[in-house]
This record gives sequence, structure tokens and C-alpha cells, in this order.
Amino acid sequence: MGLGNSVAAAVTAAVALSGAALAQDHGHEAEATPAAHGPGWSYRGPTGPEYWSRLDTAFAACAAGQQESPIDLSGAVSADLEPLDLQWRRLPARVFDTGHAIQVEASPGSNLTMGGKGYQLLQFHVHQPSEHLLNGHRYPLEIHFVHTAPDGTLGVVGVFAEPGESNAVLQTVLAAVASAGPADDRPSLDLTSLLPEQRGYFRYAGSLTTPPCSETVDWAVLAEPITVSDDQIEAFARLHPGNTRPLQPLNRRFLLRSGQ
Repeated sequence: MGLGNSVAAAVTAAVALSGAALAQDHGHEAEATPAAHGPGWSYRGPTGPEYWSRLDTAFAACAAGQQESPIDLSGAVSADLEPLDLQWRRLPARVFDTGHAIQVEASPGSNLTMGGKGYQLLQFHVHQPSEHLLNGHRYPLEIHFVHTAPDGTLGVVGVFAEPGESNAVLQTVLAAVASAGPADDRPSLDLTSLLPEQRGYFRYAGSLTTPPCSETVDWAVLAEPITVSDDQIEAFARLHPGNTRPLQPLNRRFLLRSGQ
């Protein structure tokens, strides 16, 4: 979806507000400073999802948008979609608590090609429980890999997690949450370990799931989950319980599922 310069600039600001911007060198995510980036918001109470659109005029899409996320991935139409081309490098474990989620900043060089369009990985973060549903089922965790394209649009890959064997990458992330060690001491992360073996996916046009809820996201949510341990699920629940936006209506959008 093409964007003019003014819209692209707005999307860039939206990325910063939603936590998709790269973390600052001092270790605090930009979205953790509401005074510099707009009003504070949360997942409950008077600054929760029901009130996001009232906190700032820039958040109007949170209530008025017609292509909002997340959704229930049900009733998808089978389509001949190209496989997702994920070219991710190993990353240092640059882990930050944004105030809304646990997030890992990506260094340059990790890329996604989806539908013939190229995106660069910015970061990934974790929601507990999942924001999307799969045929009415909500998973304990959902990981969002946020990529940006040169025109300012975003490509977000969602991965569900269900109880089972522990995931080594997420364990490293959890161990690094409270770590303040120097950058050269950070362990590297193999992001492919956060992907299931089967890469079939759902695709639809949607939005950021946090304010300003900009409808500038090409979503790809993998159909198969990975496994994480009960202890890991509980650890994320302790850090940010319920950092999940309520479901949004599909409206007149197409929900496609790849044949993979």
C-alpha cells in the first residue's frame, strides 16, 4: 500500500508511540516516556482500550477505524500466497521493558519479504495472552515481529505459543530483562527458534494493536504455534499481565490463509 510523504511521516510517529521504534541507548523504550510521546495509556482502567480514542485526537482510529487489529482468525479464504521469506540474523539480546511489553531491539540486516514487498525487522515483543484468536481459541502468548518498509508501512508477523517444552530464546529474553550488562556481554538470539516448523499463515490488512491504532499494518499470523513452558508463560504474566487489546470486527476485509 503506497504512502505519500506526509502519511509516511505520520506512520513513523505511530511506530514510536506504539513501541515499534528502536530502543534508546540508555535502555528505556521511547514509549515509556509519555510526556515526550503523547498521553499515557494502559490496558485497564480509565486509560485502557475503551478510552484510548479519548486520550488524544491522534488516537481517533482506536474507536473510528474500520481495519483494526487484533481479530479472530476464523472463516479465512484459502489463497495461493507466497511463502513468507524471513531472512533473520542472530541478534544480541537487547531487551527492554517498554512499560507495556517485554521487547527486543533488532540490529540492522534482518528482513522479511511478503507479497513481493520487502521489510526490515525493527523489534519483537510479547503479549500475554495472545491478541489474535484462532477459530475462537486464545493462546497463552503471542509474539509480534515488527518490520518496516521503505514507504513507512509495517509488516508484522505474529507467532502463537502454547504450553509445552521450554523455548531457549524466550528464556534468554527473560533472563536479560533485569540485566544491565555491557552490550558485548549480551548473548545472541537465534530468532528462527521462535518460529514453528510449518509456516502456513493468515494474512489481512490491519492496524497497530496499541495507540494510535494506525491502519498501516500488513499482518501475517502463523497458523501453527511454538511451545513454551508453563514457567515462561507465568513469567511474562507477572511482568505484563493482560497486555492484550480486545478483539476488533473484521468488517469488509478479506482474511486469507496460505496453502502451506
